Amino acid sequence: MNEEDRTVFTLLRGRRPIAELVVVDDYFPRTYCEIRALPGFEEVRPILEKAWEMVGSQAIIRPLLHISRARLLRLRLQPSYGGPLIKRVMLILDGDRATLRYSYGRLGAWRLRRWRKHVDRE
Repeated sequence: MNEEDRTVFTLLRGRRPIAELVVVDDYFPRTYCEIRALPGFEEVRPILEKAWEMVGSQAIIRPLLHISRARLLRLRLQPSYGGPLIKRVMLILDGDRATLRYSYGRLGAWRLRRWRKHVDRE
């Protein structure tokens, strides 16, 4: 995959970009990314790592979902190909790589369909 062809998700905390996630592999439902940290990401990294440790030790995923699905950190994704922001984000860190799972909620899915229709008309 060429560098130009790769999808890049901008990880937002609120409205501020804190990282770029460059997709290197995609096996539904997981997307594997390289992390390009921006200012502010190092504040978030320990929280995400701690959440993943809790999941590993307790064999439950609820703490990770609660923290990484924007409730505590308000993480969102902005795809490089356009479309609405993705609010349901689960990010598993492994050094400078990440495993990403995301989904659109009902409203986000509706916005995505509307955006696609608009793009198809142009």
